[in-house]
Amino acid sequence: MMQAAIQMDKRYKALALLVIGASAVLPPVHRAMAQAAQRPAYNPTNPTPAVPQALPSISVGADHRVTFRIHAPEARTVTVNGDFLLGAPPASLTKGDDGTWTYTSPPLTPDTYTYNFTVDGVGVLDSSNQNFRDTPNALFNFFDMPDRSTDFMALKDVPHGRVEAIIYHSATLKMERRAHVYLPPNYQDIHTKLPVLYLLHGVGDNDISWTSAGKINLILDNLYAAGKVKNMIVVMPSGHIPGVVHRTMQPEAPGGDPFSDDFLHDLMPYVAKTYNVSTTRDDTAIAGFSMGGVQTLNLALWHPEIFGYVFPMSTGYFPSSIQQMEIEDKAVLEKVARHPFKLMVTERGKSDTLIGANDKATIQMLDDFKIPHRDIALPGIHSFVPARRFLCAVFPLMFQSTAPGTVQGN
Repeated sequence: MMQAAIQMDKRYKALALLVIGASAVLPPVHRAMAQAAQRPAYNPTNPTPAVPQALPSISVGADHRVTFRIHAPEARTVTVNGDFLLGAPPASLTKGDDGTWTYTSPPLTPDTYTYNFTVDGVGVLDSSNQNFRDTPNALFNFFDMPDRSTDFMALKDVPHGRVEAIIYHSATLKMERRAHVYLPPNYQDIHTKLPVLYLLHGVGDNDISWTSAGKINLILDNLYAAGKVKNMIVVMPSGHIPGVVHRTMQPEAPGGDPFSDDFLHDLMPYVAKTYNVSTTRDDTAIAGFSMGGVQTLNLALWHPEIFGYVFPMSTGYFPSSIQQMEIEDKAVLEKVARHPFKLMVTERGKSDTLIGANDKATIQMLDDFKIPHRDIALPGIHSFVPARRFLCAVFPLMFQSTAPGTVQGN
């Protein structure tokens, strides 16, 4: 048993040479081992150095290919996964003589992409890359491949809004809850009541995801600097509730859905009390990705008197649920048809195979009940790649006194 423990310790120290951040996802005993491990310093006088000097873990080439590297000399298999693979299975890295594993991708369309390594079945974070997407289920890094087409989300020398974490008490759930809030540049100098957008995340994300890998704060900063968007507050709540298993992609009427009840009875009143926001329908928008898109539909369809602007992204109800909904909740849908939203736009990635049937069935339901809406498809899979571009297009359409403009797909 002692010998096995020594071998395990040696193995995890080897795996942790580059990815010390793996400790975030390892079991406690292995986490301590990984945190204790240190990458050996390179010594040019040492004929057999343990680690190559100054090898970057990720390199973005001028040809739009990306090379991934991880030093794990004791590993048997290493793969890399992420939305840069466009839905393909994880890619296998090749081990070099020095114990460094590498993989070079085909040319990619410039954008921001996620990735993470798996070493002998253990998911690890690339601790040499400070950009990471913190999710409830795993840790992903992300990298930028910029060009002129990604300028809309670039970090620039422009006035920046403020992103702050808030803690509010949920009497509905009998617990404290966290959310993140984006405040526009010079918020402290704005004395009129501002519109508010509630932006909901997907099942694999949390309330900070929209301003990490999602980059919506940078998108808004750049839109403000260009004079293309009205001042607004963006509230990004936590869509997960401890101990509650969400019925994702299924309708859930408020009164039976803990998230919706917390949202309506605790979050919205807290926002109204804490920030200088308008609570009128024409000044209230809601948008959501995947699970958050279903939560968006649940809240907006059952409460059309609250929301004037509705933007479900990469989402939709299960077709079987829609059949039941059209019978049991017919009055709900008919009410929305009589009092339509000021603007409703649905979005999906053209290569999103995960929600294709749901999206199609949900759009058909809206058509059948004559609920006005627009639908666009953008290049990409089920990820932030099309969602970021969609939000950049619809931010300027929100809270306009005149009829909203058009949204173009590519």
